[in-house]
Amino acid sequence: MTPGRRAVIAAVAVNLMGVLALFLTGAMSVQIGREFGVNPASIGALATVFALSTTLGSAPLGRQVRRLGVRRSLWAATATSSTALLICATARSVPWLAAGLLVGGEGNAIGQPAGNALVAAQVRPERYGLGFGIKQSGIPMATTLGGLAVPLIALTIGWRFAYVLAASAAVVAMLVVPADRPATAARSEQRVPAELVPKLWLLAFGLIAAVLAATSIGALGAAGGVHAGLSEATAGYLIAAGGLAGLAIRLGAGAGADRWNFDPLVGVSLLCVLGAVGWFLMASGQQILFVVGLITANAFGWGWPGLQHLAVARRFSTSTAAASGIAQTGVAAGLLIGPLLLGLIATRNWSATWLVAGGSALLGAAIVRISARALPRPS
Repeated sequence: MTPGRRAVIAAVAVNLMGVLALFLTGAMSVQIGREFGVNPASIGALATVFALSTTLGSAPLGRQVRRLGVRRSLWAATATSSTALLICATARSVPWLAAGLLVGGEGNAIGQPAGNALVAAQVRPERYGLGFGIKQSGIPMATTLGGLAVPLIALTIGWRFAYVLAASAAVVAMLVVPADRPATAARSEQRVPAELVPKLWLLAFGLIAAVLAATSIGALGAAGGVHAGLSEATAGYLIAAGGLAGLAIRLGAGAGADRWNFDPLVGVSLLCVLGAVGWFLMASGQQILFVVGLITANAFGWGWPGLQHLAVARRFSTSTAAASGIAQTGVAAGLLIGPLLLGLIATRNWSATWLVAGGSALLGAAIVRISARALPRPS
C-alpha cells in the first residue's frame, strides 16, 4: 500500500472515531431519552458539550501537533475517542453521558488537525481534492452508522452496545496510523502568518453558521423524522441514507477539485446554498418532503468539509495543522451553538427549527464567499 493511501485510511479512521460518540448519541436520542426520561431534543442538545470541548481544544491542540508529532497526535486522538465511547456506554444519567461527549470532543479537537497534516504531507498535491474528500468521509460514515445503529442495535440489543462496538473499532483504528516521515513533520512546522490570522478567523465565522445548520441532521434528524410521522426504525434508515448521500457528495466534490480548477471555498459556498433548499423542504412538515429534504440537506449542506480542508491546505501549505485548528474552531463552535439553539426551538416548533437551519446555511455561504476573496488564492 502506498504511503498516501495509508495516510488517507488512517485519517478517515481517526476522523470517524472522533465524531462517532456525537452521531451515535444524536441518532439514538429517542431510545436514550426514553431510558433517562427526558425529551429526545434534550439528548440532541448534548452535542453542545462535545462541541464546547472541541471548540476550546482545536486551536491550541492544533499547534501541539508540531510538538507531539503526527503519529502520536493521532494515537492520542483515537485513545481519547475510545475512552469517550466507553463512558457513554456505561452512562447511568444525562450528566454521565455529557461527560463522555466532553472527553470525545478533545479527541476530535486534536484528531482533525493531525489528520489534515498527515494527508497534506503524504498525498500527492494533484490528488489533494480526493484525499481530503475521503478524509472527511468520516462524518457521513458516522451519520450512516448512527442511523443504522437504531434499527439494528438500539431497538434489538440495546443502545449501550452500539457504543461498546464503536469503542472496540477505535482501538483497531490505532493500528493503521503510519509512522511519521520527514515530510509529515515539516508540513506543519511554521506558524500561520500574522496578517492572515484575522482573515482565517473570518472563514471560521462563516463555518459557524454553516455547521449550525448541518449539525441539525445528526443531532435532531431522527427525532424530527419521528415527529413527522416516521417510525423509529424508518427514521434511523433515513439518517443512514442521508449519510451515504453526504459521502457521495464529499467524494464527488473532492474528485472534481482535482480535475477542475476552482477555488474550493467557492464550492463550499455553493453546497451550503443547495443544502438550504433541503432544510426548507423539511420545514413543510409533509413526510415525503421531509424525506427528500433531509437527504438533500445532508448531501449538500454537510457535503463541503472536504473542500474546506482542501482550501486550508492549499492556502497554508507550510502551516496546515495550525491553520486547520483555527478553521476547526469555527466548525466546533457551530456544533456548540447548533444543537442547543435548534433543540430549544424544536421543543416548541419543528418547522421553525428547519427554517432557522436553512437560513443559517445561507448566511454561512455568504461569509465563506467573502472570506474566499480575503484570503490569498490557493497554491
